[in-house]
Amino acid sequence: MKALLAIITLAIISPAFGQEDGYHLDKDYPMQPNGILRLNLSDAKVFVTGSNRTNAHVKIDRVVTTKGLTFGHDYFSIDIAEENGGLNIREHSGSSTMGIVGYYSEKYEVTIDLPKGAGVRIKGDDGNYHLTYLDGEIVADLDDADLEVLGCGGSHFEFTLDDGDVKMDQGKGSLLIKADDADVRISNGAFTSIDAETDDGDFIVETSLADQGAYRIRTQDGLVSMKITGGGGDFMIRHDDTRVVTEGDFREVEKSDDRTKVSLSGGKANVDIRSNDGRVRLAAR
Repeated sequence: MKALLAIITLAIISPAFGQEDGYHLDKDYPMQPNGILRLNLSDAKVFVTGSNRTNAHVKIDRVVTTKGLTFGHDYFSIDIAEENGGLNIREHSGSSTMGIVGYYSEKYEVTIDLPKGAGVRIKGDDGNYHLTYLDGEIVADLDDADLEVLGCGGSHFEFTLDDGDVKMDQGKGSLLIKADDADVRISNGAFTSIDAETDDGDFIVETSLADQGAYRIRTQDGLVSMKITGGGGDFMIRHDDTRVVTEGDFREVEKSDDRTKVSLSGGKANVDIRSNDGRVRLAAR
C-alpha cells in the first residue's frame, strides 16, 4: 500500500526546477485593405499598428517560466483563420494546475501589423491593448484590461469595459461606451454622436459638436467633463447630488434642484447628461 501511494503521489506532483515553456509565431497572412481583425485573447500585451502594407504580419511570443513544484499542467494554443478578407485570431488556454510551490512567470506579447484601412474587433480578458494608425472601425469588449487608441482615423468606436481604462487622442463619427469602474479620456475628437454609460469612473472628452448631433452621457459616481472645441447646442443635465460647473460662453436657461439646462451658441447639437452622484464640468473654447 505504501508503494502504491508513492507512485500516485509522483504522478500528480512534478518538479519543475528552472523549467521554461514557450509559444512563438512570426508569419504573414493575406488581408484585404479594409479587412477586419478579430482578436480573442487573455492576459496579453497587444500592439496593433496600421501602415501602407498590403497584408497582415502576426508575431506572437509567450514564455512561461516555473521554478519549484507544480501540480498538474496547463495548455495553450492559437488558432488563426482567414475569413472574408480579414483575420481571426483566437487563443485556447486553460489549466488543470492545482497549485504551485515556487515561482511562476508569464511573458506574453502579440504584435500585429495591418493595412491602414483595417478594422479591429477585440474580446479580451486582462492585458493591455495598444492600437495605432488604423482607419477602420474599432470595437473592444474588455474585462480588466486597458485600451489605448492613438492616431486612429475611423468613424465608429465601440468600447465595453469592466475595470479598465481607455485613452484616445482623436476620433470622429460615432462613439459608444459602456464602462464599469473605468476612466475614459479622449482628446481632439470630432464626434457626431456619443452614447456613454459609466459607473464609478471619469468620462473626460474633448470634441466638437455636430449640428443635429446627439450626445448622451450617463454616470453614477464620477466626473463628466466635456470640452467643446467647435459647434454648440443645448445641454440638459439631470442630477441628484451633483455639482455643475461651466467655463466659457454658456448661457443658463434653467436651474433647479434636479436639473440644469444651458446653451452654447454656434450650433444645434443636443447634449443630454445624467449624473447621480458626481460632478459635471463643461468648457468651451
